Amino acid sequence: MKAREHYAGDSDGLSDSEVMVGLIKVINLDYVDPGKGKLKTIVNNYKRCETSTSAYLPFGDDQVVAAFDDMVRTDYQTALNGMIGFVNDFLDMSEAVHKDVNLVRALIDLIQQDQSIKANDEFYTEPNGEKKKKAALGDLKKVCLPAFLLGIWHYIVINRKDNSIGQKTYEAWCPSNGRAQRKYTAHMGEGILNGLTTYTIDAKETIATEIVDEPTEDKEDTVNSDTPPITQQMVNNNPTFFNINISGGNNNFYHHVDKLTINNGGKKDE
Repeated sequence: MKAREHYAGDSDGLSDSEVMVGLIKVINLDYVDPGKGKLKTIVNNYKRCETSTSAYLPFGDDQVVAAFDDMVRTDYQTALNGMIGFVNDFLDMSEAVHKDVNLVRALIDLIQQDQSIKANDEFYTEPNGEKKKKAALGDLKKVCLPAFLLGIWHYIVINRKDNSIGQKTYEAWCPSNGRAQRKYTAHMGEGILNGLTTYTIDAKETIATEIVDEPTEDKEDTVNSDTPPITQQMVNNNPTFFNINISGGNNNFYHHVDKLTINNGGKKDE
């Protein structure tokens, strides 16, 4: 059930635990949800900046973190597709309240005030995978929300593995309210970036390519045993199939071009 469709009633998939699972699946597409019963306390402690490590959280797993970093750097569209799914499932994009715009403003305000983030530190905030420096974030006019959030999330996962440094900030923003639920009382993002707009995009299909490597037939009557084999020879006069499989949503697309045969031995054709 999507955030922009639901505000009240029974469980709508917007609990802290379910939101955390959504964010973790942006990092690791194969993450298996252990269930709210196991995550609830862990997520609450993470939100309060009391812990960032657990058997159910990936932030302390160097291999998972490195794989996510590599995906953002070398397979950006796959990473972006994950965040597009998260935005569609969990964030309110209604034009009446502009919670999405307020979120972007608050995050930029937070980054600008954080002195531990250097002016030249970069964030993957553009939908084409390009980066912007911290110093340039204050000049943004139009923001692709999934790309922006992916860039911020990537920076956090890579550079802020220990979230305990944010505990004082959390206490200031969400002061204790006895046994009642804490409320956010800060005013981050207010009064900055007037006129800022956000937009979202649809996920794009990733492309997988397959090259069919066919062995060449030996021609005994033309092969000279004294002639050394020629490796990786391209023979262009035989057709081959080069399959491009594009899958996503309800679409499947198959395309072919002329056959490319890689000859691994034999005499060079005249």
